Amino acid sequence: MTSGFTFPKPEFDIESTVERAMALINRTLQPSLEEAQQVVDKARAGKPLVAPGDLVGQVTRGNRIRAARAVSYSLPSILPGYGTAISAAALPVALREVLKEAVSAAIKVGLLHDRDLTDPELTRIAVLLVLTDGAVRLDKTGRIRPEAILGPHASLLRRAAAYDALAALTAKERQEIAASQSEILRAWALAVGPPLLAGLLPFGLGPMAAANYVQHVLKGTVTAATRVFGPATPAPVTVEELPDREVQQDDPRP
Repeated sequence: MTSGFTFPKPEFDIESTVERAMALINRTLQPSLEEAQQVVDKARAGKPLVAPGDLVGQVTRGNRIRAARAVSYSLPSILPGYGTAISAAALPVALREVLKEAVSAAIKVGLLHDRDLTDPELTRIAVLLVLTDGAVRLDKTGRIRPEAILGPHASLLRRAAAYDALAALTAKERQEIAASQSEILRAWALAVGPPLLAGLLPFGLGPMAAANYVQHVLKGTVTAATRVFGPATPAPVTVEELPDREVQQDDPRP
């Protein structure tokens, strides 16, 4: 006679998971500037002649490592059934940890490029822009549309040195972006969350796949932050644009 006992099959709803995650991740948008500045200063002190862009990997390395460790919440999935259910319940916490490291990495990139991030409102909308950019690039469903989230400010996603443009916005325009915070965080969570479900695969395969994906998420965040906080690409200068005193004529004398 065979036993009729079987492990219950866990049910998982990404929408409800995102709802639970939202309550956690709304509090992670203001990381410690002091701690981020210490990391940046240490990197600069060790390599004072290296360009900021070449130090990005060094100053964000800790964020990538800690974000990858967030998949440890999926470790119970090595036990099929109940283990997977426990991991699914912990996914909102993992999302929060990945978001926290993504925001921290973006802040470090801004400080590395000598941006003044002491204005909390301006810093917050810059980070929201970085997260929106990351969500759009990660989304494979076509459900995340920048124009629906940011309205007329969606063009900032395609602009280099977007931080300068953000600083030039009026208070009303900044508020329009800030008012989209919930939609931006939801879009980010929906883009990052589903692939993290790979972490729920049993027998240890899931956490490894999820850790690799988190590395991809952080890499995209750093790329977006560099575009937002980095300098604008210098426009080519033609001879016509040079002042008269800088244009030298060939001397006809032998």
